[in-house]
Amino acid sequence: MAKIIIIGGGFGGLSFLQKARKSKNDFILIDKTNHHLFQPLLYQVATAVLSPADITVPLRNLFKNDKNVKTILSEVKEINKEKKEITLDNAEVISYDKLIISAGSSYSFFGKNEWSKFAKGLKVINDALDIREKILKAFEKAENEKDERIRKKYLNFVIIGGGPTGVELAGSIAEIAYKNMTKEFRNFSSTDANIYLLEAGDRILPSYSESLAKKSYKFLNDLGVKVMTKERVENIEEMKVTTNKQVIYADNIIWAAGNEASPLIKYLDTETDNEGRAVVNLDCSIKEDNEVYVIGDAANFKTESGESLPGIAPVAIQQGRYVAHNIKKNIEKEKRKPFRYSDKGTMATIGRFKAIGVVGNFELAGFTAWLFWSLIHLVYLIGYRSKILVAIEWIFAYFFNKRGTRLIYRDVDKN
Repeated sequence: MAKIIIIGGGFGGLSFLQKARKSKNDFILIDKTNHHLFQPLLYQVATAVLSPADITVPLRNLFKNDKNVKTILSEVKEINKEKKEITLDNAEVISYDKLIISAGSSYSFFGKNEWSKFAKGLKVINDALDIREKILKAFEKAENEKDERIRKKYLNFVIIGGGPTGVELAGSIAEIAYKNMTKEFRNFSSTDANIYLLEAGDRILPSYSESLAKKSYKFLNDLGVKVMTKERVENIEEMKVTTNKQVIYADNIIWAAGNEASPLIKYLDTETDNEGRAVVNLDCSIKEDNEVYVIGDAANFKTESGESLPGIAPVAIQQGRYVAHNIKKNIEKEKRKPFRYSDKGTMATIGRFKAIGVVGNFELAGFTAWLFWSLIHLVYLIGYRSKILVAIEWIFAYFFNKRGTRLIYRDVDKN
């Protein structure tokens, strides 16, 4: 019987524990929050489509019937690989036989950490609530503002980064301004808003084919989003973004341009890439210790052909199940088959009834892709409660243009 610690209750850690919990081992799941977050839909919390409870589930509830699973709400501050110990934020030290690190990633400002004061990233529920309330409050400020120059700043929204998160945010914010609130203000029109999507590269969605990127550009353009490529951000200040081409004044600046791995990886004293991810073996263990596994966003897993797998939920889920299988069967390192990722496709939604995606060898775009995207996300949501709530919210948001979580109840400006 082994004592196994899992750091992180995200997709990787959760899928590992769901498969491994029936084995004759003891498990300790440690997470900074008390819930599992369905991160692919977090942008919909940020744009008032869904509420936090729709896409979260308490970790303790998931494992309440598993007597060999203990859940700890805490943050791991240190890992001692030699002593096989981890230290929590309350200074408690816990030993382990095997360690699973699924600690995810945070946003990276590429060495310009001072930008974080003015540009909000999107990784956790609090981020989404801050963004949501700042977006909604901008319209309220604009309603009360007499100076047209200042009002324009409130109605400018800048999203930095043209990957899936940036594209999905831009499309959803455009729908708030141009679809949901068009008749609600008296001193201005919400359609006066400007949504800017800035991408430093030649095109948005570089991980997709050029044809899908072009279709995404058209979808965004049709929504009213100003998509600007080859637009490199040089500085971010309060209500001000400076690029290599222009200066944009905006009350809402959202960062969706880069990630870096959990700082816990540095304690492993193992090889890392330029994003701080641990470079792992073909069995997801680190090179120096075959009892320490890193999965999901925190890992740089290179396939046998040398290609690094993307930091997306399906990769983390499959890696978690793979590691659980090896531990459950007590398979020795020399006999472990290499992890092989089964790519079932990737998708991104761009507003109401529009999406793009790749499923197998097929490319999808438009309503068919959006329908496929919707069904896949409902399937992957954990628990019937979440599935039902999300489906109901989508019916109101997409078919009736009514977003049910347009609430301002915190002073986000002071945060």
